[in-house]
Amino acid sequence: MAVLSPAVRRRRLQIDRALVAVAAFHRGFDPRRALATDPLRFAHRYADPDDRALIALLSALMAFGRIATIGQKLEELCVRLGPSPADVLRRESPSELRERLRGFKHRTFRGADVADLLFALGENLRRDGHVLATLERAWDTHRDLRPALAEWVHQLRAIAWPCGADRAQQHLLPDPTGPSASKRLMLFLRWVVRRSGVDLGLSTIPAAALLMPVDVHVHRIARNLGFTTRTDASWRTAEEITAALRLLSADDPVQYDFALCHLGISGRCPSSSKLPERCVGCALQTVCVHWR
Repeated sequence: MAVLSPAVRRRRLQIDRALVAVAAFHRGFDPRRALATDPLRFAHRYADPDDRALIALLSALMAFGRIATIGQKLEELCVRLGPSPADVLRRESPSELRERLRGFKHRTFRGADVADLLFALGENLRRDGHVLATLERAWDTHRDLRPALAEWVHQLRAIAWPCGADRAQQHLLPDPTGPSASKRLMLFLRWVVRRSGVDLGLSTIPAAALLMPVDVHVHRIARNLGFTTRTDASWRTAEEITAALRLLSADDPVQYDFALCHLGISGRCPSSSKLPERCVGCALQTVCVHWR
């Protein structure tokens, strides 16, 4: 048996203490209250699973920038797509979808590009019967999240932009084979795969396969807790953070994402200890690198 160095033993002890604190914080977190300001709330408006999956994907892809602006843009998309987005996708052509989304814009995302992506999703829906079938088939083939997600993304891109995706289109639907943590795709997967809390439980992909959606908030808090020392929001960083959380729950490591992310969104977790008043009463303060 390998003998651990004192530094490794200290780091493991710190991670163990941090995991105990995360578990306690998660138990006391109210996801329903947080849902009121989260982009996931838009998918909860719909009863039909395909409507929920479509709106969940759009909500995840739009989830960067100011939370208030994200909400405004998703509200606009829901109005434009009507009471059943899945029915719209089943019957409308690319030109009709482009007309429906004419003038829509969210940061670098253009209405025409969103319409093209929706047409690709509609093609899958018409062929397979439900929105997530192509993704689940890719999962069944690979049994590995990254290649399965990449196959799905590449298939959608080929339909939406057959001559190749430009930079804005590549940003709208990112390629998980790149170095990025693919936060927005991981967020979508958390929403449609997990079956507890506020998540939707629409997919047959197992929750154990998921990676943490690493945005600026989760990355900062994970570094504060010692789950990673990496400074880049990369796929490897997401794997490190998820590996630490698997020590708490091997079957569902990303269940802690909602609580940790909203701790950051709320402003209660500052980027340093220069605002100590915000840290008062935080369940994670005693295991944070800024305080221990």
